[in-house]
Amino acid sequence: MSDEKFTPSGDDWEEQLVEQLTKMFQDMGMAIDTNTLRTMMSQIQNQFDEMGIDPEKMSDGKIELNLEATMNDLAKMMGGKFPQKEAVEVEVEAEDTVEESELIPVNEDDIFIDQNLMILTIDCSRIAEIDDAGDGVEIILTNDKSVLSLMVEGRPRPVKKYNLGRVVTSIEEWSINNGILDMTLNI
Repeated sequence: MSDEKFTPSGDDWEEQLVEQLTKMFQDMGMAIDTNTLRTMMSQIQNQFDEMGIDPEKMSDGKIELNLEATMNDLAKMMGGKFPQKEAVEVEVEAEDTVEESELIPVNEDDIFIDQNLMILTIDCSRIAEIDDAGDGVEIILTNDKSVLSLMVEGRPRPVKKYNLGRVVTSIEEWSINNGILDMTLNI
């Protein structure tokens, strides 16, 4: 259907109205075809009949109906704009990111166990997100307290995860100095 105006004297004005309404609903992103719209209009007419409203009597009155304004008003009531521009398809090329939070095993040479304490040293100097003083770093135990996760302020995921190789109960203390993480853990 083109942008023709409706003429109530034409034989196919009802068909024009149905087509224009169908196009309006489709422009608003609603998947309504002419058959669905006709069914809805039939249901509305049945409801008018049940309420005692006679459309024939209404047509005898001098009711002026601006169909263009009514369509726009209907679109506004339904939260849409008429006519609505079509969506533009956009493709974004996502780079394959390397999983930064892969589980890294802790070197046994960097672990010292003294009774119920584990003393651990990890070189963090090559982790770009962690400065030499360790500002903004948080260390948490995950995976049933067998994995050490290094979190950095402002990052939703750990920058590094280290597999401790055993379960620990808690972190006693830790510090980062010149990019070296020294920790004491309770086992």
